[in-house]
Amino acid sequence: MSKRCRLLTAKDGNKVPVLAYGEKEIRFGSLYDGKYAAGRWLAHYITGEIENMVLFGLGDAQVPLGLLARIPGSIFIYEPNDVLYREMKHTSVCKKLQAEKRIRLFVGESSLSQLYAELWELLNEDNVDTTAFRIQNGYDRCEAEKITKLQNNFREMAQKIESLRPSVKRFIRSMIQNQIASVAPMEGGIPLGRLAKYWDKEVPVVVVSAGPSLEKNVKWLKEAEGKAFLFSVDAALPLLLKNDIIPDVAACLDADKNMNCFEDARSREIPLLVTTNAPAGLIRSSGAKKIWGSTHAFMNALYTKCGIELPRTPVELGVATLILASLIDLGAKKIIFVGQDLAYSREGKSHISGREEKYIKNERYNAEGYYGGTVYSRADWTMTREWLENAIRKAPGREFINATEGGARIRGTRQETLEEVLSALPPKGKSFKEILEDSRVCIRPEEYEKLKKEFCQGKKDLEKLRREGYEKTFFEGGGEKPPVMSLITDYMASLEEKPRKVRFEKAVQYVYNEYDKELSAWKN
Repeated sequence: MSKRCRLLTAKDGNKVPVLAYGEKEIRFGSLYDGKYAAGRWLAHYITGEIENMVLFGLGDAQVPLGLLARIPGSIFIYEPNDVLYREMKHTSVCKKLQAEKRIRLFVGESSLSQLYAELWELLNEDNVDTTAFRIQNGYDRCEAEKITKLQNNFREMAQKIESLRPSVKRFIRSMIQNQIASVAPMEGGIPLGRLAKYWDKEVPVVVVSAGPSLEKNVKWLKEAEGKAFLFSVDAALPLLLKNDIIPDVAACLDADKNMNCFEDARSREIPLLVTTNAPAGLIRSSGAKKIWGSTHAFMNALYTKCGIELPRTPVELGVATLILASLIDLGAKKIIFVGQDLAYSREGKSHISGREEKYIKNERYNAEGYYGGTVYSRADWTMTREWLENAIRKAPGREFINATEGGARIRGTRQETLEEVLSALPPKGKSFKEILEDSRVCIRPEEYEKLKKEFCQGKKDLEKLRREGYEKTFFEGGGEKPPVMSLITDYMASLEEKPRKVRFEKAVQYVYNEYDKELSAWKN
């Protein structure tokens, strides 16, 4: 239905938009005293420790203006109606809003993707509880469907972030230590974003996971040599090496990964696909090339300052998502999954032999089986499968084959046996080793020196944050925050203390101490 908008002048002199939907008209604001009406709204809806706000509707702009004085953080406003915004944008009150750095205004359906992207940038495990979603009066009468959609998406984001809290609390110290320790071994390393420029997209890639079905397929993986690249998750490595199969890449991202996967001496010569969360001990002990895949916000900021290409596809879950995200970034045209069960076997096995985990039957996580029927999955596998399916859906023009022959069905893939897939593949061209030895894919010496310099600046940034304190750091400073800020907010999310100011002070001190240890090790 086409909409028309006109502005009325209230008794206080401010403009009030009236939107017409056919014969129905809806007014967004008071015709008497807009500031007073907004104050009543704020008193009712701004409760507790709200620091950031997602507001549905611009209205007469009085509520957003009032929010500036009520909450200290970011204010995201979504106005669904282009016609309303066009009328309001030249008013004095709207011009005030647009001049405020803390306010981001998104208009119309086309702006939603940008809104979601910026929300992901804003939200973390620490501030998700202090970020609220609110609806301006009147919009529920005309935009109920859009409200529900945005509200559900916001809730889904918050739930995803909250679901990561147990992992954050468990691994945060190791994660921060690994991220800080990841700069030194980057000399001569390979950023995934740069490797993508020289990657052979035509060579198929077999992604080897550690599901129980891998054991019946491992014999066929020997046939992949000369036809496809093999990317293995760390947990599958012992079985592959036991069968004298040397993958082209072993991937690892768990901060506290059990190093048993790398006990075989041959594993130290296999190129690693890692994130900056990967164990520092593994990185240091490996004599092979390191491909730095999806990185933490801390390293992303350092990369940006040094002009090093960033990976594009984010990784939210385990090592299987790291591999697929990396292959999507690299542009691989044919991707073949093996051992990607994401469900218990009929016998109740979770992984290949030697990697068994407790069998927990929970019908909440039922999944459609590879061969039909129902298989039992669990929460983390379900999230991984949904992530894979979503990533596949967003990568048109690629061929995804599930040759697992067991476990859960992965939508968007074609199911074939590994024997059938490999027998149809022609010989590949350039070897993986040749690609990695191309000097153009590596971090250059001058980039590495700049990376170290930017890293060292972090200690000065931490000293400054400690001097300025919580309020100024979060709500007064404005502008770009230093890279170490992401380490601080991560550590804050792992602490139970309240108020947030106490967590901030503890986090700054912890990150500073870890930084100091790393820089001392450099000197020695």
